[in-house]
Amino acid sequence: MGISLVSVRNLNKNYGGVKALNSLSLEVMAGEIHAIVGENGAGKSTLMKILSGAVSPDSGSISFIGQEFQEISVLTARNLGVGIMHQELRLFPARDVLTNLFPNTEKTKFGFIDKRTMSKIAEAALERIGSKAKLDQQVSTLPISEQQLIELARTLIEEPKLLILDEPTSALNKSESDRLIALCRELPKIGTTVLYVSHRLDEVFAVADHISVLRNGSLILSKPAKQLDIGQVIEGITGERTKTNFSAKSVKEVDGESAPLLKVVHLENDGQIRNISLSVFPHEIVGIAGLIGSGADELLETIFGARTIRSGEITFAGQSSQGRSPEKSVQQGLALIPADRKKVGLMMERSILDNLSMVAVAGNKQGKIIVKKSDLQSRATRLIKKLGIKVASEFDNVSSLSGGNQQKVVVAKWLEIQPKVVLLDDPTRGVDIGAKNELFSLIRGIAEEGRGVLMRSTDISELTLLCDRILIIKGGINTHDVSKTNDEELLHLING
Repeated sequence: MGISLVSVRNLNKNYGGVKALNSLSLEVMAGEIHAIVGENGAGKSTLMKILSGAVSPDSGSISFIGQEFQEISVLTARNLGVGIMHQELRLFPARDVLTNLFPNTEKTKFGFIDKRTMSKIAEAALERIGSKAKLDQQVSTLPISEQQLIELARTLIEEPKLLILDEPTSALNKSESDRLIALCRELPKIGTTVLYVSHRLDEVFAVADHISVLRNGSLILSKPAKQLDIGQVIEGITGERTKTNFSAKSVKEVDGESAPLLKVVHLENDGQIRNISLSVFPHEIVGIAGLIGSGADELLETIFGARTIRSGEITFAGQSSQGRSPEKSVQQGLALIPADRKKVGLMMERSILDNLSMVAVAGNKQGKIIVKKSDLQSRATRLIKKLGIKVASEFDNVSSLSGGNQQKVVVAKWLEIQPKVVLLDDPTRGVDIGAKNELFSLIRGIAEEGRGVLMRSTDISELTLLCDRILIIKGGINTHDVSKTNDEELLHLING
């Protein structure tokens, strides 16, 4: 028998009328990689926040190596050796990488900050996880994948006894994810126990010694990984084994005979895109695949008008579109659902009602100056019901929602303008299995209505499952256009 590192007993936590944890009891043994899985709203994030001291439980107890607490503070958690890498990044975007790696933990020598020692530690940590970021780079200039690696490096520098990883690969490509998983396997050898929270079950089974499933704030099952299979875990998460049986292809054939809804010719921007051409037809889902820095990660924002276009032509709904801007795109019926919902997808300090209304009001083509509050509330109620957003009230702050429900708000507000073409940037990042399949059906439904979808994803399986065609981008140029492929072939095209 191993030694218990963390034990929680009968934890309860309520947020208004929502029960986040319901008499939850769980044991984490020292030296293991323990995966926590469940749908958004299952209680995973609340449990992690309680263990890291960010949230206090309403009742119950927490034990670290036999020392019992009714609640713990952030300082106590740090002193106990708890480190957490949050899914929602907690970096200082206006500061450089080195400063972010030592927040209030600077190394000193003779009373002065010792940047030489800090740099040596930082460079070793970044190399260990495969980050190419420079220590003097401003964090806001880095892609979200690099920012996520910096968040991980900052946590590893603290050498925690318990490392909590909350969706650690949500913004990483396949090679970066594989490296992180390999790193996780090494951590127990140096005395670090890992709590691994993820929606990606293939990764969970690749890395975990033990798997616990939460549903509606309660523990459904907790067993060694070798005693479980993916079907059993899915059944524990959703209550059904059939929820992942998703048919990829549309009932209607792609309408390749008509004019494309979106056509891009020889597009170049001021960043990574050098020469990209593509088209999206009615009823079609076109995938975008490419490594971080290939241009794939800048393409959708450039088409939408959020990045400067240096040359090339974009034709939208049959009309050449010059002088692109986000405002013009919205008015024309072009929607962008961004990858970073917290930074650019939502107004985190505003209500769910405000967030659901913002795009429809901005894209109003009828010239109305006054919008009735009752109309906005009716719209919000309808969208909440349509997308199954779990919320106590539309007046609640959107930051109170789980990550998956926040993503549903982003999708809902854009679909309200009835766009002709939807640009999706990593739409299921950090979304649980149940919500992911709902989003899959929604995306396919958009295409079946005769609209077009251009979708970038860091999840190879999503692209091969959902898309009618997939464009591979390397070095700012689209190199392949494939209509039938599998995960292995697509991975080879991306990395080859």
